[in-house]
Amino acid sequence: MVRSPNASAERVSPTRRLRAGAAIAEPGEATRCVHGRSSHRASAVALVLTLVLSACSGRDPRPNVLLITLDTTRADALGCYAPRPGLTPNLDALARESVVFDRARTVAPLTLPAHASMLTGLYPPRHGARDNGLVPVPTSARTAAELLSDAGYDTAAFVSAAVLDASWGIAQGFRAFDAPPPAPPGAAVHIDERGGRETTERALAWLGGNASGAAPRREGAPFFAWVHLFDAHAPYEPAPEFLAQANGDAYLGEVAALDHEVGRVLDALRAAGELERTLVIVVADHGEALGQHGEPTHSIFCYEPVLRVPLLVRRPGPTRAGERSDTTVSVVDVLPTALASAGVRIPPTLDGRDLFAPADAARSVYFESYCGWLNYAWSPLVGAARGDEKYTWSGVEELVDVASDAREKVNLASARPDACAAWRAEVERLASGPALPRDAVEHVDAGARERVLSLGYAGAAEPGFAIPVPLTETGLPAPLARKAELAAYYAALELEVQGRTDAAIAGLAAVLAENPRNYAAGDVLGALLTRAGRDAEAVRVLDGLQHAGRERVTTHLSLATCLARLGRAEEELAHLERAVELQPEGRAGLEALARAYTARGRTREAQSIERRVAALRGAR
Repeated sequence: MVRSPNASAERVSPTRRLRAGAAIAEPGEATRCVHGRSSHRASAVALVLTLVLSACSGRDPRPNVLLITLDTTRADALGCYAPRPGLTPNLDALARESVVFDRARTVAPLTLPAHASMLTGLYPPRHGARDNGLVPVPTSARTAAELLSDAGYDTAAFVSAAVLDASWGIAQGFRAFDAPPPAPPGAAVHIDERGGRETTERALAWLGGNASGAAPRREGAPFFAWVHLFDAHAPYEPAPEFLAQANGDAYLGEVAALDHEVGRVLDALRAAGELERTLVIVVADHGEALGQHGEPTHSIFCYEPVLRVPLLVRRPGPTRAGERSDTTVSVVDVLPTALASAGVRIPPTLDGRDLFAPADAARSVYFESYCGWLNYAWSPLVGAARGDEKYTWSGVEELVDVASDAREKVNLASARPDACAAWRAEVERLASGPALPRDAVEHVDAGARERVLSLGYAGAAEPGFAIPVPLTETGLPAPLARKAELAAYYAALELEVQGRTDAAIAGLAAVLAENPRNYAAGDVLGALLTRAGRDAEAVRVLDGLQHAGRERVTTHLSLATCLARLGRAEEELAHLERAVELQPEGRAGLEALARAYTARGRTREAQSIERRVAALRGAR
């Protein structure tokens, strides 16, 4: 189990540490609680004044919609789902005013796919965002922000991590979209995430009409505001007061920090008299395994600790306050619920449904993880759930009853073949809806991809290859059969975190020797060897990755760096040219190629590349 503040971040935290050493907090992060209460009062006062003035001028009577997403938050981390006295007082109070959904599940244990489903109402096979840092949500999507904007709502989003920045298509329809900025050129660290306090401050400033750097709130219009809080994502480093509130549990300390920020937003709206005319949806994108089933964080498996999420919906007024629902629901239900509240027609093609529509006892919900296939050469994992019964397929089948088997240790598949056959048909049906048309060009700049990698998604694959349809037999091992490989991989990452680089290199080399297509292990091993100045060894590892079945721009760029230091100039140039061929709009590759041409006296070609870079900058 990886639980310390220096524990591995999701999938590959050492990628972040290769650049920056220990995790770096945002400016002011360490004092977020010391000053939180006074900032809270100031923000609330500003919001009250603004809302009073707007009320006097007349305004649209439709309810506001506030979506708060809690990254990496288990349902049982909240006191309203499990006995945790004093840990989440604000969310527990909200639960007493809301409908609490006890059987809410995500679509994937990954940030971008889950949020894409919330905002489009579609399952991942339809919106196409199957992993973080892969391809963006296509422009053909009709998001919650677009649909509500078309209906006259003002729209704003405040996200806390690069995995959700505008590069990934998630900003569609938001008039104001506020995300952590990229690091300035030459900076020693990457500013890839920010603490909840800063995100909340920016959201409250916009709500109060005092936003700087974002489109100001439109007076008189109802709003759709999305606030994303990332604190509970590894590494867990809560402020001391939150750690104490969680009795020394670092992960729960981060959940306490999230609760504090949720309270600030709700209290400000309540003080302004605005909460009573706002639909509030609080939901997690996924949970956290915390070592259960052999997974330190999340992304690989779809067991309940990562699949089951908290979902609280507070309707304007006292309607159904304090009610609990055991209906089978999903994060795809966020969009239709928001539209129904706003009186906007719900598109009939959605996978999601209004949470307050009559319950359908026969409804199943879909989930998946392609992380193992994309990054470790394991089988894709797909499944569906209804009530307490859950079916998972990854080349082998798992059928569990989570009511009687909360730890999901008893696989009923062999004893119930007919049930499994019915579930396979159900998974196929759920995943078979028409996919959104993809954009003609889906290249995301290498710099944006690097920002995602630095958050710990270092195995993120390149786009451009076909992803298997759910239930496709790939001949690859099931993730549950590779738990020993996963443990060895994470053990090697932990060695690097401890500063034992040589041991980490040896551990990763052993993983790669057993599975040469473990792209994540190869990526990190190549990076560690490069950092250690062992360029010839790094070239062998990275070149091996390119011939293992997945050709990637990032690997070509890393190879070019090593080959240049080894004096192998022509090979360096070949890799840079191939990187640009694969990703014609990738600025990192273009800029490196322009420098290489200049160094070789090929001025005309360098200038042509530089003009392409300038055009890309202008397009932004």
